[in-house]
Amino acid sequence: MKKFVVLTVAILALGITGSAFAATSSATLTVTGTVESSISMTIESAGGTTSGTGTAAATSALGSISKFGSAPTGFTLARGASDWTLSSTVGVQVVKANLTSTDYTLTAQLGSAPASGVTWKLNGSTLSDSAATTLTSTGTYASTGSYSWDIVVADSASAAAIDNAINFTATSN
Repeated sequence: MKKFVVLTVAILALGITGSAFAATSSATLTVTGTVESSISMTIESAGGTTSGTGTAAATSALGSISKFGSAPTGFTLARGASDWTLSSTVGVQVVKANLTSTDYTLTAQLGSAPASGVTWKLNGSTLSDSAATTLTSTGTYASTGSYSWDIVVADSASAAAIDNAINFTATSN
């Protein structure tokens, strides 16, 4: 009987000490990153039949236009002695994140050379495809800036498409 008691105690001792050595493991995920400042620009409004407002890629369709016809939606038409002008506005909004800048500079440039006899203007400045024109150097973030937009068509211009793109660039100051 003595042998049996000793053997039982030995088995119990092995069982207790075996559970005290449970297997464990650990791992670490190191996360690195840098918060960068950013700005975002959207076209909020424009004359013509406009789609895509509230995005960075809006489209304004004027349809068929002529000196003696009606002005497209959102435009006025002024007839001069040797030309005519379609006038409207373009609304542009710039917002910022993680940036200490208090304002921004907004420029515009045509995407391609204008059709012969057609002049594109923003805020009274003539736009070209070769150089950007400054619209403001003190733009207010999160506010929609409204810029006058004129398309001047000479009476001598050919009857043809006047399609173009106005590329806006905002730069934080």
